[in-house]
Amino acid sequence: MKILFQFFVMLLVTPLVFADDLLSRDITVYKNPECGCCVKWVDYLKGYDYNVNVINTRDVLSIKAKHKIPEQLAACHTAMIDGYIIEGHVTERDIRRLLLFRPEVKGIAVPGMPIGTPGMERGDTIESYNVMSFDEEGNIEVFVEH
Repeated sequence: MKILFQFFVMLLVTPLVFADDLLSRDITVYKNPECGCCVKWVDYLKGYDYNVNVINTRDVLSIKAKHKIPEQLAACHTAMIDGYIIEGHVTERDIRRLLLFRPEVKGIAVPGMPIGTPGMERGDTIESYNVMSFDEEGNIEVFVEH
């Protein structure tokens, strides 16, 4: 019975492991060249083996406008990965969740700069926050609660 259970677990878990290996690791980040928390977020992604293409610009707002990111979701940097927009200090785990499940959204965002998010660490302090998803029509929903 134990062997049968292990076999079924392997059948369920193995595709997820392989799917994770197939996810895009190429991400482009638009950020202000003087923003320290953006540099920390980029370093955080590199720590998870992302290939980060950094584009320094003093006009990050034009990138947000071009991609029609809802104003209430704006943060300090904007990234693009595999057809999705990543706005703000989103965790690698949430990016991976987005790429694995591929919901019909335009992107995900962590509005503002919550303490404790990647790049916004302040000791042991962690604020609760929501990762929001948004679509082409401007609909906004909670993607993940932290």
